[in-house]
Amino acid sequence: MHLYKRLVFAVVLFLIILAGTSFFYSTVEGWNTLDSLYFTVATVTTIGYGDFVPQTNTGKIFAIFFPFIGIAMVFYFFSLMGKYVFRTTFERKLEEHHDKIIDHIHSTHKNHIDSMHKLRKNLDHKKGK
Repeated sequence: MHLYKRLVFAVVLFLIILAGTSFFYSTVEGWNTLDSLYFTVATVTTIGYGDFVPQTNTGKIFAIFFPFIGIAMVFYFFSLMGKYVFRTTFERKLEEHHDKIIDHIHSTHKNHIDSMHKLRKNLDHKKGK
């Protein structure tokens, strides 16, 4: 899969996970949507302020396993983002270098051909004398 598509897929999947987890905590813990999203983001980013803590057993069990998935998604996203930035920068630099090489070859080739034409004219001129 193309890197850009994988990056978009990771973002969409991460947003779905955030929305699903927020909905889960809103339903199970009775928190409002903003508090649920706040807790989810604090957990996934490993900030963990501690001001919201699941009170139900279901919420606690989910809180045991969710960070592994959420944190893995964050790392996956940032690794893809780094790869995307590196690759686009590298490709741009490579293209610039390629253009310089092609320009050098063209100018060298043109100078070489011009020299050959001059040499040919000199030889033809000397033959004519």
